[in-house]
Formats: sequence, C-alpha cells, structure tokens
Amino acid sequence: MKRNKPVKLGALLKEYFNDIEKGDNILAARVLRTWDEVMEENITRATMSKYFKNGILYCTISSSILRSMLVARVYSVKEKINNSLGSDVVKKIVFR
Repeated sequence: MKRNKPVKLGALLKEYFNDIEKGDNILAARVLRTWDEVMEENITRATMSKYFKNGILYCTISSSILRSMLVARVYSVKEKINNSLGSDVVKKIVFR
C-alpha cells in the first residue's frame, strides 16, 4: 500500500473551501443560463446584467414596462427557474 505525504490541516481546509466556492460559481452559471432559456426573447434582450448570490437573482432590466410586468409576476418567474433547475435554488429575484 502506497503512503501519501502528510498534509497540514490548513492546506486541506483551504482546498476544501476553494472547491465549495467553485461549486457556487457553477450553480450561479446554471441559474443565469436558465434565466436565458426560460424567459421570453424580448425579456432576455432587455436584460442588461444579471448575477446570482446567496440565493438571490439580481436582474437589471432596461425597459421600465417589462420590469413592472416582471415584478407583478415575480413568483411565477421564480417557480419557472426553480422547476427548470430541478430544485429550490432561487429564493428571491430582485429587478432593477
């Protein structure tokens, strides 16, 4: 049986937390890609920027009319995204 070199606990913990952070980035990328897939074309074109952090999806919409429409149906938009992802990932959506 081959033995590995001893590794300091601090180095292991640093590697572990880096892996978790990368997993969060992958999840954020999935959420942002799902937004583009689920939403209508006119809404994706009006979406100037978006990011996902701590369960909250932030979207900047250039059209005030579309933004008002999305605010009115924010619950159904959130459900669409979560259903597409297969889990309750998005807790809240903030439109700017």
